[in-house]
Amino acid sequence: MQWKEQAQNRFSDSKDAHKWSAIYTGSQPNVEALSFRARRDFSVGYIQAQTPVGACVLDLGCGAGPVLVKLDAQQYRLIGMDYSTDMLQLARANLGAQAQQVSLIQGECEQIPLPNESVDMVVCLGVISYAESIEKALHEINRILKPNGQAIVTYRNFYNDVFMDPVLLAKTLAGSMFGRRPTSPKTIGRAIPRAEVIAQIAKTPLHIIDETQIGFGTLRFNKKIISDGKLAARCNRFIHWFLSTLKLKKIYRAMADIHIIVLKKTPQGELA
Repeated sequence: MQWKEQAQNRFSDSKDAHKWSAIYTGSQPNVEALSFRARRDFSVGYIQAQTPVGACVLDLGCGAGPVLVKLDAQQYRLIGMDYSTDMLQLARANLGAQAQQVSLIQGECEQIPLPNESVDMVVCLGVISYAESIEKALHEINRILKPNGQAIVTYRNFYNDVFMDPVLLAKTLAGSMFGRRPTSPKTIGRAIPRAEVIAQIAKTPLHIIDETQIGFGTLRFNKKIISDGKLAARCNRFIHWFLSTLKLKKIYRAMADIHIIVLKKTPQGELA
């Protein structure tokens, strides 16, 4: 199955479309749902604080519309784009009457069907993990952004799996003694090492103006989930408290599950 077919299949009604919708519309107590809601809330809060009334906001890979639902379509010109037509149908249902004020379009992140410099803010939550080429996706975001436009880009951290799994951590440390480093297989929906994302950003005119992290994910043992509920949530809170108290920012960043990067398009001729 080709890359795009895998993406369409992954987010179809017969696969995970309703699961992704329920993460935001339901009340699941698991740490994945809590982290994804926090990711949504960060994005909505940032847009409301940084984007003026009347601005054009594109939710790139909008899914079932969790960000769009939280934004005021009368305050912003909202566009939701997703590759999955099933997810777009769920977005319409979740938006309800507000759907009439939001443009929902089908498209892919590596070939966005919008004009050059037509968008003030792009929200791209987890989408680069499903892009065949992260560089192409970032160049497309840069193309459609207006000068000084911003983009919120998130991804799941590849090394979170290592730090939150004692067996995998031990194997990784043992392998590093012989010069072997874990690699992120290029598969659809993959977690990505931060260094890879930073390297791809460096190939574009975009530059980083803010960066933060959310949560530490599930507890795992030898790649099997042993807790995604209350125990994992307590562990997440303890790790957050411990690393924040000791101000271990680099370790926090290395361990955290969801990474959020805010990018800005610098007008040509200006320094970043």
